Order: sequence, then C-alpha cells, then structure tokens
Amino acid sequence: MAFSKDILAAVKDRADIVEVIGERVLLKQNGADYVGLCPFHGEKTPSFRVSPSWRTYHCFGCGEGGSVIDFVMKQERLSFPEAVRALADRFGVPLPDDGPTRESGTRGMDVLRTAEAYYRELLQRRPEGETARRYLRERGFLEEDWEAFGLGWALDQWQGFMGHGMSQGFSHEDLLASGLVRQRDTGRMFDMLRKRITIPIRDERGRPIAFGGRVIDPLDNPKYLNTPETRHYHKSRVLFGLSQGLEAMRRSKRALLVEGYLDVMRLHQHGFAEAVATCGTALTEEHLKLLTRYADSVMLVFDGDEAGVKAALRSAPLFLNSGLEARVVLLPEQLDPDDYLRRNPPEAFAAQLQDATPLLEFLVFQLAQRHGRSVQGRQQTLDALAPVLGQVRKAAARDLTVRYVADLVGVSPEAVLSLVPAPRGGRAEPELAAPPLSQREGRHQRRVLRLLLEQRKLLGQARTLLRPDDLGDPALRTLLERVLKFSDVEFEEVRPEALMDWFPELASTVRSLLMDEPLHDAAVSDYARQMEAEIVCIKEELKDELFRKFKALVGSPEEELALRRYKKVRDELVQLKSTFRSTHKPRPELTLRPQGAEGSHAERARPAPTPPDAG
Repeated sequence: MAFSKDILAAVKDRADIVEVIGERVLLKQNGADYVGLCPFHGEKTPSFRVSPSWRTYHCFGCGEGGSVIDFVMKQERLSFPEAVRALADRFGVPLPDDGPTRESGTRGMDVLRTAEAYYRELLQRRPEGETARRYLRERGFLEEDWEAFGLGWALDQWQGFMGHGMSQGFSHEDLLASGLVRQRDTGRMFDMLRKRITIPIRDERGRPIAFGGRVIDPLDNPKYLNTPETRHYHKSRVLFGLSQGLEAMRRSKRALLVEGYLDVMRLHQHGFAEAVATCGTALTEEHLKLLTRYADSVMLVFDGDEAGVKAALRSAPLFLNSGLEARVVLLPEQLDPDDYLRRNPPEAFAAQLQDATPLLEFLVFQLAQRHGRSVQGRQQTLDALAPVLGQVRKAAARDLTVRYVADLVGVSPEAVLSLVPAPRGGRAEPELAAPPLSQREGRHQRRVLRLLLEQRKLLGQARTLLRPDDLGDPALRTLLERVLKFSDVEFEEVRPEALMDWFPELASTVRSLLMDEPLHDAAVSDYARQMEAEIVCIKEELKDELFRKFKALVGSPEEELALRRYKKVRDELVQLKSTFRSTHKPRPELTLRPQGAEGSHAERARPAPTPPDAG
C-alpha cells in the first residue's frame, strides 16, 4: 500500500533511530551525533554517523545513508511497506487497514513457500527423488548445496504440486497466480514444472518469488524452464543468487555475473559467493541498479569468444551509464564456470579473475582480432563500437569513453566522435555555464546549502544573490533549483529531512549536507553576513574559471558567448562586494588576503566580510 506523508513522518518521529541502529552498530556519542563503524562496508576508522536531530544516518566512507526506514530495509532485507509496518508495530504508530490487496499478496507468497517445502521434501527424503539425488551428486553438488539453494524435485506428473496445493487450502486462483500452475484453453490445469530439478528464485530477502526448473535427462527440452512473471516476480529486476551472496558482495564490493543457475551454485560452492545470474533474460538497467547497491565493479564471465563479444556489445552501454566498473573474464576452451571448476582448482579461477580485461578494452581487442588492424579493419571496429558509444548519456562519460577507445584503436578522438550518433535531442551545446566542481573549490557551495537548511529564513537572500548556474556541483545545483521554488514562508516551515522524501534522487546530497560539521562559528554569529561572504567566494571562483575559459576560446565561435558570461558574473561580483562593504564593518580576524598575497587559493578564498576587489 502507499503510505501518506503524515504516516511516514509519524513513523520517523516516533522511531528512535539511535536505538534501532544501536542494536546493530556500536555507537559512541560525538557531540549531538553518534558515530560507529559502518555496517555496510568494512572499515577500521569510524565514518558512520547517526544524527538524532535530523533523524538520519550517513556513512562518509561508502555513501550509504537515509532514514530509520532505509536502515531497517537494508539490514533486515525488508520491502519499504514491510519496514514501515515493522517500525510502526514496534513504536506504536497506528496504520490504516491494508485491506484485501495485502491479503492477496501474502496468499501468493504462501503458495511459493509451500511449493519450496513440497519440492525439497521430494528431493531430499522421498524415493521418487532418488534419480535426481544421484544426478546432483554425480555433478558434484552435495546435500549442503541443495540446502543452501533450496533445491527440490518436481515429479513427472501433470498435477503433482497442484493436488498438494489444493490439499493445503489454496484455491485455483491462488495456484494460477503463483505461476506454478497453468491452464489450457480447455480449462484443464496442470503443473508447469515436471520431471525437473526445482530451483527457487529469491528476492533480496531470500523469499521464493518464482522457480526455475532444470532437466536431468539430456533428451528433454528445454534444458531450463522458468515460471512466468507474476506480481511478485519481474525477471528484469531479479538476480539469481543475490540473496545468498549479499554479504560477500558487500565485503568485496564486486559481483560476478554468469549465465546459468548451476554456474552460480558452483561458484558459491568454491568460495566465490558474489556470483549472480539473470533469470533467462538479457541484462537490464534495473539489474545494474540493483548491483550498484552492493558492488562497485562487475566481472562478466563468458564461456565463448563469439557469444562473449555479442553479450559485451549488448551490455556495454548499460555499464557505461551505470557508473559500475565492468571487466570481462573469458574462460578457456569455451568452458562455462561450472565445467571450469569441475576441471580446475578454485585458485585457477581466482587467477582468471585477476587477469580480467576492462570491458571496452575487451571489445576493441576482440573486434580487432575479427576485423584486423588494417585501415579497413579499424574502420569496421569503430563502426561496431559507434552505436555503443552513442548510447552513453552523460556528456563527460561519453567524452572520456571516446578518448579511451581512440587510444586503443590508434586514431584521434575526433575520428571516433565523427562516427558516434548524436544523443537523443541532438548534440549538447558548448557548456559555458558553471565549470565542473573538480575545477573549483566546493566547500563554499556546500556551506551555502548547509546554511539554507539550517537557517531557512535566508532563502530570500539566496534567491536575490545566487543562481543555480553559479554552482558547479550538479547535485547541489539541482537542490538549489528545487529549494528556490518554495516561497519564503513555505520554506521556513519545511523540515530539512523532509526534503529527502520529497526529492529522493537528492536524498544522499541532503543527508551529507546535514551531516557536515555544524556552522555555529563563534566568530561569525551573523548568518546573513556569512551567507553573503560564502556567495562572494563562489562568484570569485566562478569568475576566475570563466575568464580562463574565455581565454581558451579566443578565436573560436564560442568566444563572444564566453565573454558575455564572464562579464556578467564579474559585474554581479562588483555590485555584491559594494553592497557587502556598505552593509558590514570589516572584521580584521576574518579579512581575506588581498589578491596576489602569499598563500594558497583556498586561503585567499576564505569567507570574510571584506572580500577582495573584483577583477
């Protein structure tokens, strides 16, 4: 069900975030906050901070953070509604009745749990499962492996599970909704999985949401059969083996992506518990979003040159847009991981992982082998790669990727770029707005936003003096855009932590700002004056960068636009400093060094009531 904002606010207000997190993390008080070792990644120095005043937590090491609901979801592997209900029950927050929708959903999950127990009993204890037990043992999978993955056996009967399910009180509708029972046009119902090893497909919490079936007779087809998508199961969002490998993946920060269920099981058996597989579908953007929660890199394990190249070409745009590092492992003799580990020790597979090739490098190498290094061969290689590069959405990532490919192929970046299709909507215009944060000091930008969150009455001042384009950090810029849409009165009533719920894509940014060191500076008690000083420093940095950019564009078509942008910021800065001086008396202990004085740029940019003259 969808919970109202009032219900969610009540749960967050009533739930003691320090108490909840303190049950999992040893917390020590540090001023108004609490600190401890992050439960989401291995660390020796505490970088995990809990703020009871803001009702949030944040790890400065791995970036994990959120509300008490987010923490319970991640630690207990609960869905959002389940986490809300668990906290509401614990802290006495009344919830509206969920009605028949929840009952129907629970009923469907009950069918799947009943099926898992039924199939497991047949495999492990019943005489009808002897052939399957012998097959698994011959393949090197023993009882502990069956138990770890919940393997079972489906009888060679048309209504084996169906009859069992009805005996347990499930209706025809319940059984059909589970995907395990199908119905012909004639109305006759039958089991979908028959004479197969049954393999539960689980969600992140480890609950069965679907089943795969694997034949043991080589004459039977198809080799693998999955139950259809249901309200519980969407194959584009599920990875087989993820629930069993979550902890290993969190520790190593990597995932091994293979093709088959038995490949995953074999890798887990030999200590590579980060292995996962898609469920009979191609890799999707949703799959990678799922992996980004737990891993920084993905190893794509392929078992054949041609198939590997095709799979890499399909998945490359997804990885280039995801932020995940992707490397390719091409196993020798076209062996899949299951066969490879049956012939070789785990150390040999670990060595294969150590020698993994970056995804783009793998593609270039394989295509070059296919087409050759001649002029025509290089052209064919670039023609094959161009559609991949054209799907990279972020301009910076596309530019870096083009340069990387150009270096590998041995041509100029311009030559590669000329073949790359324009992104949707046409090529981006030359960017003459704020330079990227990597080129400018971000401290003042963060402090302005932190001031706005702490002292919300300053919104009118920020609206007058600062534009979103003045900020180099895209997330901070977007946050300022959203904040400026509030009226002054509305924003004064806003709780800063509520912004994380209203703008979930900016939750990490808001959370990290709230966790920054408090701005209660004894030397600067006037927050309005501090806001002006920070904005002066932001515009100083922006002016300097725009002037350098203008000089670099002299003689180009963009020269005039760059000059206008520079003059506009320069004039704004002169006006701002003039107003600043007339309003505030200088304080010597905070005065900036004059331009040209000794000291670093950071020292010259320190906020002060008497900023340097505009150039």
